[in-house]
Amino acid sequence: MEWIFIRHGETKDNIGKVFAGWTDSELSETGKKQVKAAAKKLREELQSKDQIAIYSSPLNRTKILAEALEKELNQEQKPKKIQCTFVEDLKEVHFGIFEGLSQPDIEKIYPIEWQLLMENYGNYSIPEGETLEAFHHRVLKALEKIQGDGDEEETKVIVTHGGVVQSALIHFLDLPMESRWHFSIPNTGIVKIEVMKSFGILKSICPPTEL
Repeated sequence: MEWIFIRHGETKDNIGKVFAGWTDSELSETGKKQVKAAAKKLREELQSKDQIAIYSSPLNRTKILAEALEKELNQEQKPKKIQCTFVEDLKEVHFGIFEGLSQPDIEKIYPIEWQLLMENYGNYSIPEGETLEAFHHRVLKALEKIQGDGDEEETKVIVTHGGVVQSALIHFLDLPMESRWHFSIPNTGIVKIEVMKSFGILKSICPPTEL
């Protein structure tokens, strides 16, 4: 089974280096161009595939790319129309009270909470948010459900967030939690993983399509 993960286009919050997990960040002008380029690129790469399923985080920045990809893929003559399925558990980690703030702002407004996070990143629950551990298991629950849908010949396209792609990588490649920080996923970067039963093989990590 082939899995293709793609991160959403650049947002204004990405540019401002703002914590925006569940916040519906607006795409930047570059992000809008990235969406068009990425959707066309994937259509070209997937045109020979007969069985394709698209799953996406429901947040607006991912939804825009998922719907653009759905439209592009349905231009090809496929046995059946491709419809995206939106999955709540594919959302980015919830940063709680840090949402909408940059690191300097957080350190100024919430110095104690920031220090606690730095001391125990994986297990500290940001007030009104979630722990990294809880987020990771939420993502795994979604991936397991998706893996059970369709059959082994189906290509799964997951439109999501950088943190979700990191969780998928360490899960399928059987890596420890701290290994997630070795993977930097750019906006509209594409990650391909081949999964045979429970064994994952990293096929490629591609940068965004040149605009």
